[in-house]
Amino acid sequence: KKTYTVTYNANGGTGAPANQTKTHGVDLTLSSTKPTRDGYDFVSWNTKSDCSGTTYKSGAKYTANANLTLYAQWSKKTYTVTYNANGGSGAPSAQTKTHGVDLTLSSTKPTRDGYNFVSWNTKSDGKGTTYQPSAKYTTNANLTLYAQWSKKTYTVVYNANGGSGAPASQTKTYGVDLTLA
Repeated sequence: KKTYTVTYNANGGTGAPANQTKTHGVDLTLSSTKPTRDGYDFVSWNTKSDCSGTTYKSGAKYTANANLTLYAQWSKKTYTVTYNANGGSGAPSAQTKTHGVDLTLSSTKPTRDGYNFVSWNTKSDGKGTTYQPSAKYTTNANLTLYAQWSKKTYTVVYNANGGSGAPASQTKTYGVDLTLA
C-alpha cells in the first residue's frame, strides 16, 4: 500500500516529534509529543506556520491520504499577580502579566481603619520583597502581594490658653491608650 509522511515543525520551538508514516486508507493517530519554547505554551499543530491553515490537536486522527507538514502554534505564557488586603479591604483586582512584558502594578491602595497603607510585600509579615503601587513587575512568575500597614498616630497638643508652662505635645497611636501629661 502507498504511504505518506507526516512531518512536524517546532516553528520556533524545540522537541518536535519524529516524522510519522501514514498508510493509504488507514487512519493515523498524530503524535502526542509536544514541543517546547521558552516563554510560550504549545497550543496545537497547524498546516500553516502562521496558523491560517487547518488545526490539529496532539493525538488527533489524520485521515487524508496525503503528505502533511504540521507547524507548532504558540501562545505567550501569562502569569497572575494577586493582591491581598492583609486585614484591610479594597485590594485591587488580579492582573495578568505576559511573559517578557513588564507589568505596571495597580495604583489602587486598600484601606484599613486606624492604619495607613505602606506598601505591598511578597510575604504577609513584610519580610519578603517590597513593591510600591504602580511599580514595574518584571519577573515571569505568578505573584501574590500582601498589603503592609502602619498604625495611624495622632498628636495631642496642650495650649495654656494665655498662661505658660503647657506640657509638650504627645503622640497617640491608634488602639493604644495614652496617659495625658
